[in-house]
Amino acid sequence: MKYVKRSTFGALLAVMLTLAAATGVEKIYGNDFVHEHVYGAWWFAALWGVLAVSALAYIFRVALYRSKPAFALHCAWAIILLGALLTFTTSERGYMHIRQGETVRAYTSDKDTAERPLPFEVKLVLFDIEYHPGTRDPADYISFLKVDGEMCRVSMNKICTRHHYRLYQMDYDPDEMGAVLAVNHDPWGIGVTYAGYLLLALSMGWLLWRRIGWKGLLWTAAPVAALWFYISQLNPMTPVLRSPMLAAHVSVIMASYVLLVFITVTSAVGLCSRKRSERLYRWNTVLLYPSVFLLAAGIFIGAVWANISWGRYWGWDAKETWALITLLVYAIPFHRQSLALLRTPSKFHWYCLLAFAAVAMTFFGVTYLLGGMHSYV
Repeated sequence: MKYVKRSTFGALLAVMLTLAAATGVEKIYGNDFVHEHVYGAWWFAALWGVLAVSALAYIFRVALYRSKPAFALHCAWAIILLGALLTFTTSERGYMHIRQGETVRAYTSDKDTAERPLPFEVKLVLFDIEYHPGTRDPADYISFLKVDGEMCRVSMNKICTRHHYRLYQMDYDPDEMGAVLAVNHDPWGIGVTYAGYLLLALSMGWLLWRRIGWKGLLWTAAPVAALWFYISQLNPMTPVLRSPMLAAHVSVIMASYVLLVFITVTSAVGLCSRKRSERLYRWNTVLLYPSVFLLAAGIFIGAVWANISWGRYWGWDAKETWALITLLVYAIPFHRQSLALLRTPSKFHWYCLLAFAAVAMTFFGVTYLLGGMHSYV
């Protein structure tokens, strides 16, 4: 029992430390280096495999299946990791450059720059750019294609799918007479991963209802809905941001961070006031559920959006990676029954206080220290 528990939480700690170190390595040696030697390496996939296998062993060892929503939640994570493994081992990615009126039957692989045949023809009938009214700022890039004998429109956040091949708008020629399309062939991973996302959403909703009830769900949904409405009214100039998933992604992430800030403040109060410590401990153990589940929902909404926009769920950008680290850090207190250290109010408060460093790193550290696609300076 102790060996299985130690291996599970040891593997989790190893994953978090590896992810944190990888963002630093990327800052020093660059994106290509870290993707080749860490994120794309066999040992990194094996580390996740060790975590998944040891976690499943521990789940059955403690008979977690007696709690159906918690068991479903952990199964969802296992399915998502399985989908990621299938994508890692079986998918193909590449690109094609096509001029207006031209027909192609192959694409260039990202792995070895070799040409790969397609089981259908692709003809670029017309390429067009839509501009924001009264400006020369692009609102959307559109390729009108004839794929396998049928017309298909590809634009930012809108893909074309044929025979498990997905075509994405990637770039265009300066004369606006040609386009570069990303090609993704992932016949196994996408379905399994989306099944995991669906099970995750259902199990999180089930657990939230059991932990905070209908009133708690309404109090959680209200600020998220308000944020979503505000963000959805914005008119982003960048074409890829013109997606309804932007508002959902940002609103749930921000609501999660607000709750995590509240937990941090109340934990500090609990450490300063022995009289309030026990009550704040009870509050925070409940508030962890909506805060962590909102963060998980925001991360996976972003992953689906990335798959629709760029043909991949996860790019291992520094902010993505630190958001995942934050999620894992705050998921640990859910396992207080297995970790005696977190069952006393004072130590739980200390953990929540120190855990906020992950939030600060995600929100500020990445922007000002690491940079990346999600950097805002």
